Amino acid sequence: MANVTQEEEPSTLVRAMWTFLGYMLVGPLLAGLMTAAGLIVLPLVGMGAHLPQGLPTVGEAAAGAFVWAAIPAALAAIAVVPSVLRRGNFSWLTAAVAGGVAVFAAGVLTGQPPKDMMTIPAFLGALVSIGVREALISGRILKAGTASPA
Repeated sequence: MANVTQEEEPSTLVRAMWTFLGYMLVGPLLAGLMTAAGLIVLPLVGMGAHLPQGLPTVGEAAAGAFVWAAIPAALAAIAVVPSVLRRGNFSWLTAAVAGGVAVFAAGVLTGQPPKDMMTIPAFLGALVSIGVREALISGRILKAGTASPA
């Protein structure tokens, strides 16, 4: 008789599919939340003067970030899926590099924001990508444990 309490491990192909879907859904959600949090918190801590003039409302900015983040989310997912197919996981460093480079590339391709202002969005993209990786691990989509940075 089969042991029904034992969970079957998903194949690497299933892991890769859910990784791509996770990046496409969780990544933009985290980007929108980060945008809203930044626009709310920065003025409260006395850094509102560093925000550009003429920004949309918090909700409009968060929704815009959610929609725009679909492009770098897809690029980051394409970058990490080969590692998932090979090992069933990828390192936090791989996630950070994929997220940062994807946001920078999407920003350069779309012209939003100007190229000389891409450092902070690329850093936030790296943080979002690490957050997506952690969500995938906690959802048991990716294998738990560390993976080599390659």
